[in-house]
Amino acid sequence: MHCSRCEGLMVPMWIGDVTCADTVKGWRCLLCGEATDPVIEANRRKRPLLEQGRPRLPGSMASHGKGKLYGRS
Repeated sequence: MHCSRCEGLMVPMWIGDVTCADTVKGWRCLLCGEATDPVIEANRRKRPLLEQGRPRLPGSMASHGKGKLYGRS
């Protein structure tokens, strides 16, 4: 398996949370450290929110373009 970020070699690893006993088999890149598991991959395949037609929140940086806040340059 190759890394989607840097095309490096991905190795299997167990990913777990210290607050619970559940672990999931995932992958980590030996070159850049990218980590992925089935949940991360499923979320990456979802369409971005902008394509779903969801409006941006008022006051967010992206809704004003190029870093302009509240109509100021």
